[in-house]
Amino acid sequence: MSENPGSMYYKSIPWWLVKRIFRDILLIIWSVGLWGCSVVPTGDFNNVGPGAGQGRKLVVWMLSDIHYKNKGYSGVFESAIQDLNENIGPVDMGIMAGDLIQSRSPVSVFESFLQARNGSKVSEWYEIAGNHDVRSGTLFYEYFKKPAYYAVETGNLLFLFLSDQSVSSRTDISDEAFFWWRNMVEGNRDRIIITVSHAQLANSGLLGSSVSSRVIHRSSRFENVLKKENVALWISGHCHLPQTLTGTMSVRNNLGGTCFVNVSSISNELLLDSESRIFYFQDGSDIVWIRSRNHTRKKFNTALDVPLRLNHPFNWGEKKSSSSKVLEEAI
Repeated sequence: MSENPGSMYYKSIPWWLVKRIFRDILLIIWSVGLWGCSVVPTGDFNNVGPGAGQGRKLVVWMLSDIHYKNKGYSGVFESAIQDLNENIGPVDMGIMAGDLIQSRSPVSVFESFLQARNGSKVSEWYEIAGNHDVRSGTLFYEYFKKPAYYAVETGNLLFLFLSDQSVSSRTDISDEAFFWWRNMVEGNRDRIIITVSHAQLANSGLLGSSVSSRVIHRSSRFENVLKKENVALWISGHCHLPQTLTGTMSVRNNLGGTCFVNVSSISNELLLDSESRIFYFQDGSDIVWIRSRNHTRKKFNTALDVPLRLNHPFNWGEKKSSSSKVLEEAI
């Protein structure tokens, strides 16, 4: 007796893919309930963007979840860099919010990744580890020399980087790293603070925040600080969702007005387009423009342009140097 063709097709679908499709369908359904806390795009960057400001622009490329080179990898990182080089121009900073490398990758993959990255027109690169990076053990930190948590200052911008410290799907951040982060936030109220982590906070309002594997474990530690302090932006990845969905950006007034932004993903799994975000700061302006870049189609989704008002105007400083300073990670 011959087997039903439909049954054979079903058996050929990997179980991990079935679970991921089911998860993403649920997240899309839940997005309906997040409309009230989502950022509403203006779509008018080309008309009133940074060109009307007081000084030169700082251009920051925020990307995440490259998964270089997972099974079926199609060169999306190289394509994104080509798009950046040919259509965006020089970028001051590139910030990668985790899952650069696929789990347990060999040395050759790390070397190939860095070779591709070095071909970009990005002046400075900064990164954190995501859960897939942690699964490669010490090899990740042999190739990416920065510590598990560290700070970078550019003018009066202060970037606080918090790597995942666990192989589990959720993001785990140690108490040591949390205390360091809290002290940096409390000690730099005169700066524009931007936190970068792999997963988002549980009460960020971002799509997927109700799923334990999509958030930072014990998020309440950070949320209690945000209720009293001012962190302008919280950047994360991990969720692999189209940026056109409601809930991939969110401003939470009950968390100090922090704007949470999901910047994933470069990976084009499940036939999704390869996406990232580009941030435009301008000297003397308290507005940062956040733009969604579709690398598959090599264009901005202008309907998603967002002007965000900061707690302070961006200030390069007297020298207005484009170079950033990495601060000590120790408390």
